[in-house]
Amino acid sequence: MTAISRRAVAASLAAILGLGLAACTQSSGSAPEGGTSSPSSAATSSISPSADEQEGTPIRIRIGDQTLDATMWDNPTGRTLLEQLPLTLSFEDLNGEEKVSHLDRELTMDGMPDGDDPQVGDLGYYAPWGNVVLYYGDLGRWDGIARIGRIHGNLSVISDQTGDFTATLEAAK
Repeated sequence: MTAISRRAVAASLAAILGLGLAACTQSSGSAPEGGTSSPSSAATSSISPSADEQEGTPIRIRIGDQTLDATMWDNPTGRTLLEQLPLTLSFEDLNGEEKVSHLDRELTMDGMPDGDDPQVGDLGYYAPWGNVVLYYGDLGRWDGIARIGRIHGNLSVISDQTGDFTATLEAAK
């Protein structure tokens, strides 16, 4: 066997072993107070588009003099939030991974999974607390989370907010 083919076989084996280990690993984050964590399963997998998909309704998130474009996905929870726009909300940091704001009116969870695993840059809803969530960290899967959209652009506009801040969510024109 040549050196090149041995390297190719070794790289392939390493990739297969890595995938096997990744499949066996569970997230070990801590749940928000009153929340519960559970591993993902086929029965509760996301019905939201993948992080790479851009289909949905364009919105804007204005924080001070900065604006982020976002897409609200076409799912029951996202549609319920769209009906409430424009909204100006006060956000606070939660665990250095997400910015949260309480809504006065709950969003529907009809037809949504029991929980989800938001990706960095997702827009979400945490049903147990009635919070809109801007995810800038990776927290893993939690019961009660609905992924409802995707934030485009530089997330430091969100993550660099050191204290409470106000943001306006509005339909893009």
